Amino acid sequence: MSNRQPTWQVKNEGSFASVCVTLPPESGFHCESDAVVTMSQNVDVRGAMSGGLLAGLARAFLTRESFFTTKVENGSTHRTGDALVAPSDPGGVTLHRLVTGEDMILTSGAYLAADSSVNVSSSMQSPFSMFGNYSGAGIFLLRASGRGVLAISAYGSMHQYALGPGEKRSVDNGHLVAWSASMNTSMKLASERAGILGSMTSGEGLHCSFEGPGVVYVQSHKPRSIGPEGARNGGGRNSGNPVAFCIFFLIFLLLLFGFLLAVYLGVSTPPTSSPGHGGYNDRYTHRQQQYGGGYQRQNEF
Repeated sequence: MSNRQPTWQVKNEGSFASVCVTLPPESGFHCESDAVVTMSQNVDVRGAMSGGLLAGLARAFLTRESFFTTKVENGSTHRTGDALVAPSDPGGVTLHRLVTGEDMILTSGAYLAADSSVNVSSSMQSPFSMFGNYSGAGIFLLRASGRGVLAISAYGSMHQYALGPGEKRSVDNGHLVAWSASMNTSMKLASERAGILGSMTSGEGLHCSFEGPGVVYVQSHKPRSIGPEGARNGGGRNSGNPVAFCIFFLIFLLLLFGFLLAVYLGVSTPPTSSPGHGGYNDRYTHRQQQYGGGYQRQNEF
């Protein structure tokens, strides 16, 4: 592929945003499945497993993203192409420029598209952390690393907050979209002065706390619950807390391992007869010795 990078431009900024990507000859990018709206004649798309089979399974089952990602490539050697991508749900889109060593954490559904030099993989928080269980983002998230442009989608309008060193900002759970991986995160009451009662009666409850330096992206609206036919991308969503599923899967693996071990030991160990109780071969030999002499005496007559 060409060393020339695509050019990104957000169209119709607001709640119905899309992204137009201009592709120089022999260049490309990757995006979420079913995100391409239209493309020029010299541009082609293909499905690919980003990071391999295990990474694709992790994305599909843990973060509710697509098993395959879409590769959009301009195969022409002399002609410039373009493609228009958009999230499934209406909302804003922002372009974040990634720098090597400054990874971003994305909630499920926030990833829309990125340069080929940007890697998007699944990431896991501690299942026992307050932030993972009550932030609304879930335990399994996405991690974007590398260098290039990352297109992030939101449900409603997108708001960016750049925090300086030591600066803190609280965000209501369910409104998170993305944040710098290097930031310190925690959960806190919405009102530290009013305490638990004041926080609960205000309708805010718990808030997510971020400490700079870093960037936080927030969406103006909370997404609706995803049904079986729900959209796969468009705004930060809760990836869930499948701790029970993980425990069940671990028990299943242990039982399977025990069964296979029992079968292996049963096949590899030869049958032995207990002392004082001869096996089949011993009884057969004894009978031969007992009646063998009689057969020989009958043959003599």
